[in-house]
Amino acid sequence: MARKIFVQPTLWPANVSKTPDSVQPLNQNRAKPKVVRIIGRLNVGGPARQACFLHQALRGNLETVLIAGRLDEHEGDMSYLLTSEEGVYWVPSMSRSVRLWSDFLAFLRIVRILSKEKPEIVHTHTAKAGALGRLAAAMLRVPVRVHTYHGHVFHSYFGSIQTRMWLAIERALNRLTTRTVAISESQANELVRAYKVAPAHQVSVIHNGYDLSLFDSDSNAKQARELRRVFGFDDSHFVVLWAGRLVPIKNVELLAEIVYRAKRSPKLHFLVVGDGNDRCKLENLTTGCSNIRIAGWRQDIPLLWAAADAALVTSRNEGTPTALIEAMASRKPFVSTNVGGVIDLAAPPNQVDSHSSIVRAGNGFLTPLEADPMLDCLEFLAGNPDVALTMGNVGRTFALTHYSDEGLQADIEQLYDGLLSSACLTTPPETRPSLTEPA
Repeated sequence: MARKIFVQPTLWPANVSKTPDSVQPLNQNRAKPKVVRIIGRLNVGGPARQACFLHQALRGNLETVLIAGRLDEHEGDMSYLLTSEEGVYWVPSMSRSVRLWSDFLAFLRIVRILSKEKPEIVHTHTAKAGALGRLAAAMLRVPVRVHTYHGHVFHSYFGSIQTRMWLAIERALNRLTTRTVAISESQANELVRAYKVAPAHQVSVIHNGYDLSLFDSDSNAKQARELRRVFGFDDSHFVVLWAGRLVPIKNVELLAEIVYRAKRSPKLHFLVVGDGNDRCKLENLTTGCSNIRIAGWRQDIPLLWAAADAALVTSRNEGTPTALIEAMASRKPFVSTNVGGVIDLAAPPNQVDSHSSIVRAGNGFLTPLEADPMLDCLEFLAGNPDVALTMGNVGRTFALTHYSDEGLQADIEQLYDGLLSSACLTTPPETRPSLTEPA
């Protein structure tokens, strides 16, 4: 049975408004509805994982198509998650940066693809794809238009003028959107109440989902010990893993400060997995620090988590960080800045220290954006292995309960089924197969 998608029924009721009468009807020559999924690029991170998984996992009940743009410099490639390029279109002119001519070419390419594929659903992921894809889908009168916010750019990314511009754009785009998906309860509240980019009745909460069977495997233990030795860590070291893009929003200045101050704790060592424009900055800020290794992009993520003892997130803003879910699935406690949707990853019970503003959860610590409290929490975990083990076990249970790939698939199928049923379709409901029940 599918999990409940609408976790706050007072804010996000299950009823879906009808789309306008001018929508494109279902293609009655097809046995199954078609969904076109559009993502800006398949770079390392949660959005690419979700897009690749859903493109392949939903094929039993849907015809699926994936449109993706090109990577930026220094970005890791996650296209290896696709088992084949069946139903995949590459749009090289679609990239992260705003480039008017390239964006216009990408828009025309998306329009041509949608005109050819004639989908019943267009589902967009990430900001650039959300803008181009929703405009194209609305212009072609695609019946159901869905957009997922994996994060947002409404604070800590740009100055006040640019932020107001992006808010205006997103508010306009959501008028063209059938359903807006938030990946956490905190994010949904931000979209509806703090930034008012979408009305409450339009927003659904669907958690990210991952193949967590790859983590916490007993077969990883021996390889993990060997990997620690490769990086120069011995059994006495408490290895803190930081994984992600080395870009401004991830706050490498704070990471570097923690690494520098951790020289007072010889037991603490840091492994940074990722790359980006701020890699040189991190290397310069940690010059002379023998307690850090920067590994760049890697694909052996389950082994890396098995080799680590705790997770660290220093971001200024986050949606639902994949790194923390992988860490929890690997039975690792975490220390993270208390930003964005991270609070939704805190397993109860939560205790707040009124003096330091540190939140001690059942599976880790959430702190202000300051080096000292984060380092204090890491030192506490390193000195209290029993607490770290307990937090890791709680985190594993929490991740398996809330962030499995099976749950994500069930929730998305339930969402699509409801939206298709509520759209103005010419196909009688009794002849259209349910997505949530086998045909």
